[in-house]
Amino acid sequence: MVTTGRCRFCGREESAGQHRAPGPKGPICPSCVEAGLALVRDGEARSSAGGTTLLRLTPDAEAACDQCGRWERLTFLGFRRPLVRMSCEELGSVICAACLDAAGDLINKASRGQES
Repeated sequence: MVTTGRCRFCGREESAGQHRAPGPKGPICPSCVEAGLALVRDGEARSSAGGTTLLRLTPDAEAACDQCGRWERLTFLGFRRPLVRMSCEELGSVICAACLDAAGDLINKASRGQES
């Protein structure tokens, strides 16, 4: 997992003292996690702190989450349900709501000085 470098959703460099959630294609910063959680909740496109456009993917989009590699889940009865995901087309990044939530938890724990 990559923890340093530019955020894969806004492209901004890491600032001193800022905690980021690692990912296979690069980290995600707290402002993009916050924007992503709001976006998957209300579906409204947003501009990131770095000026990129953050979009909620449509249910039929098969772009997999960069973190977990999934674009759908199986229900208890075996039905396939698309995952709610955020995308930044400019930087080619996708993350699902569950991974956004986990990233937020990780950043919060790191900010409070707790172990994951």
